[in-house]
Amino acid sequence: MRRLRVTVLGPVRAWNGPVEIGLGPARRRALFAMLAANANRPVTRAELIRALWGESAPSTAAGNIYTYVSGLRRSLGPAGGMLRSGRAGYTLRLEPGALDADRFEALCEAAVEPAAAGRPGQAVALLDEALALWQGEAYANVTGLFADLDRHRLTELRIAAAERRARLVLTGGGDDALIADLTALVRDHPLHEPFHELLMCALHRAGRGTEALDVFHAARRVLVDELGVGPGPALRELQSRILAAAAAPAAPAGPAVPVTPAAVAAPAVPRWGRLVGRDGELALLRGLLDALGEGRSAIVWIEGEPGIGKSALLDAALHEARALGHRVARGSAEELSSRFPLHVMRRALRLEDVPHDDPATTVDRVLDHVRRLTAEGPLVLAVDHLQWADEASLLAWERLAALTRWLPLLLVATARPEPGRRDLARLRRGVGTRDGHLIRLTPLPPSDIEQIFGRTVGVPPGATLRSLAPLAAGNPLYARELVTGLVAEDGVRVVDGLAEVDARADEMPRSLLDTVRASLDHLSPGAREALRYAALLGDAFAVAEVAAVTGRTPFDLMADLEEAVTADVLVDAGSELAFRQPVLRRALAGSIPAALRPTLHRHAAQALADNGGPVTRVADHLLAGPPEVDEWLVGWLVAHGAELSRRAPEPARELLRRALASPRLPQAQRATLAALLDGPDR
Repeated sequence: MRRLRVTVLGPVRAWNGPVEIGLGPARRRALFAMLAANANRPVTRAELIRALWGESAPSTAAGNIYTYVSGLRRSLGPAGGMLRSGRAGYTLRLEPGALDADRFEALCEAAVEPAAAGRPGQAVALLDEALALWQGEAYANVTGLFADLDRHRLTELRIAAAERRARLVLTGGGDDALIADLTALVRDHPLHEPFHELLMCALHRAGRGTEALDVFHAARRVLVDELGVGPGPALRELQSRILAAAAAPAAPAGPAVPVTPAAVAAPAVPRWGRLVGRDGELALLRGLLDALGEGRSAIVWIEGEPGIGKSALLDAALHEARALGHRVARGSAEELSSRFPLHVMRRALRLEDVPHDDPATTVDRVLDHVRRLTAEGPLVLAVDHLQWADEASLLAWERLAALTRWLPLLLVATARPEPGRRDLARLRRGVGTRDGHLIRLTPLPPSDIEQIFGRTVGVPPGATLRSLAPLAAGNPLYARELVTGLVAEDGVRVVDGLAEVDARADEMPRSLLDTVRASLDHLSPGAREALRYAALLGDAFAVAEVAAVTGRTPFDLMADLEEAVTADVLVDAGSELAFRQPVLRRALAGSIPAALRPTLHRHAAQALADNGGPVTRVADHLLAGPPEVDEWLVGWLVAHGAELSRRAPEPARELLRRALASPRLPQAQRATLAALLDGPDR
């Protein structure tokens, strides 16, 4: 059988020997990409559905998966036997090195040993071979959750490899193409400070000091414009040394500026991730970074709801750590990879060659590697999205936390609240018992949300756009999605240099509601279901009302509602519970199919009435229900119409008019309802 070969470092493509395989339409190609990236491991149908559709999967998704797999087997032809089905899911069999992303990572790892052994030429050759595998953006012709996550991971590795190569070449004296290569890297990654630093060094060594200083000024403009911060200490010190060399009367022409390779490259801060607010939290992290430079270790746990800015704060802190000269190792756990032992720790520490067989032994290898790194100097080890980390990675994090007493290590984790996760709760408690720092990110004030609006749209927000700040509920992600959605729907106009909302625009774009709903995915199915029914009841509700609507007992509901309170979706409002922000209620209510909502409102009205609920609340649901008038509605109006007219005259009039317009209304009841409509208060 001819060898199956797959590329994802560019458009996703596959070959059976020399013959390219047609992978079919977009979703079938995306499914193939995920199977290839997880080659030789079963991928469940649920994982495939989430990767292809997220939370918007159609009811036919499982059948579609079967159809895509069948189509792929036909396309693979003689290699179709490499795609196997089993009880655990689908597995694509690939030989070692058949996936270009695997070859890329293996070559990058292979370059570590010769670089450390003083053979830079051999290391550069391996990195050149690795970088030559790229044919564009990873997964260029594939969309979906999995592709987005792996694209980001591979891009970070590509940047790190390019930086490592440039440092090795520069340390060895440079070559004729280095300046051109670094110029291209600065253009493609303007927020990655090390590329500016390396270009300045290369120009200075080539006797082009004026151009090196121009690079510094260009870097400062980009960083101030995009991130609101100036160059870090490394760039500023380099500028000073170049200026001093230029002022010296007899400066030598040889290599003037040493370059120290970084252990792990810091990720570039994405444009949309520019930190707004969080001054106190960032000041705390700065202090811990300074203390780390003096050999004092610490543990930090950053938590908060999805989208609140945990990763952005971590990015900013790691950016400063890199600028201070600290070595940084960062891993980001992914929901779809939690079943792979030590996945996030391997990624963070570049330990892909550690065997998988014995978790205990593997954790020991991780600890030994961290000990070696910290023996050479302070280390910042950060794990983003710890709630998705596998069990072995959580064990490694816990044991590293215990080692901070003896190692120059700043151990950082970000996690969102996960009610019911005892393992995470244990790690969180351990931070406190070891005198660590718990940073709980709360919603941003309206002024910060308005600043995010302006940065997202590109011009300062006007009064109409600023008025929408409360809809973001203090959540930076919601703020960006709100503005992005309005812009996509052509709902924003620039008037006199300010961004204003078009009067015809929907103030709650679909993209924002989808984002809010996705941010609640970490809740249990029972909690989400209870919240959807609660959302029908309004911004505030009584537990008894949710019980009446759902048919569950209050005791049965309490665990789900307490989970929502712990996750900050609901808050205590005296004798009731309330949604923390209206956008949460609207997103949940919007997740109920539009065709079903009137029927549920009608059911809620009758359930509330049967349980003695307030007449005004019953009327609200009747008005949102179907327009049809039935015997129960008429009977309820006869019994409660007078009270409703006193408490809520307008809703009472509307319901009475509906009933009187029905040709089936008995004459006796018609007279009663007409009298209520024409009563003395009218």
